[in-house]
Amino acid sequence: MNNLYYMVWADAIQSFRNHHPNKNWRLTTFIFITWMHALNAWIIVLWLKYFNFFNIPKINIDIFPGKLIDSFVVFTVEFALPFAILNYFLIFHKDRYERIINKYKEIKKRYAQIYSYSMIFGAFASAILYGILTQSI
Repeated sequence: MNNLYYMVWADAIQSFRNHHPNKNWRLTTFIFITWMHALNAWIIVLWLKYFNFFNIPKINIDIFPGKLIDSFVVFTVEFALPFAILNYFLIFHKDRYERIINKYKEIKKRYAQIYSYSMIFGAFASAILYGILTQSI
């Protein structure tokens, strides 16, 4: 049985290695997939909040002048940091990615690309729709 999580990682690693052989694929792939997972979690939390199933208390950080950088730090801590820890231990700890790539060598579809585009589109559409439904835009 194939694991979609590992198939996305295997596809992302293999694609990045093929298209950018001289760059640091570990860090770039790690950051990219972690941010896609963070967007995925944000979409889920946004809709759970809208339908009053679940509401995460907001973390308030006021270190930098203005709100933009503070909001970015809050998003990173709430959504990206848990996935960064999870991805590190499930993929990169003790070079586990080598076993994953060997297991999923022959991937027919571009799972990482499909996942990335769907998360970007889903986050954009969810933000617009949520803003319209809550009359905040």
